Amino acid sequence: MFRRLAMLLLFFALPQTVRAEDAPLAEYWANSGSLPPEYAWDVTITISAAGNLVLKHCTGYETEGPACKTRKATVSAADLAAITAAAKAAGLAEKPARQTEDIPVGGGSDGGAVWLDGQKLTLHAFPVPEDGERTRLVLNAITAAIPQRLRNRFLTGN
Repeated sequence: MFRRLAMLLLFFALPQTVRAEDAPLAEYWANSGSLPPEYAWDVTITISAAGNLVLKHCTGYETEGPACKTRKATVSAADLAAITAAAKAAGLAEKPARQTEDIPVGGGSDGGAVWLDGQKLTLHAFPVPEDGERTRLVLNAITAAIPQRLRNRFLTGN
């Protein structure tokens, strides 16, 4: 009887443990803005709390299929700590960043999110001016954690 109960508990506890390791720490996205399809691109990067990075880069205005490439990498413990430290230093949990009402039309942009203590904190692409520096501090920490080879290939000179 106890053996069955223990097996059931293990069965239900294991997926939660795996999910906790893959819980997101940070998300970053960037895009080219509105361009003709042959020049348009967007990229989404997710970094888990365990340091697993998944990058998805799509060209044109596609979201799936052959126009999209997925790459995986590992983020160091130091870079994970830097993201968390930047988010805490920015004070986003105490005072979330706000988005401006005057969003520019046409140009490229980047933004993302960071999770602190289970709370998702949005990093707006166009924050109000007084939140811009705090938002950029965290976005810079996230982009610094992306391996250089992926930054060079997918975030610059698309």
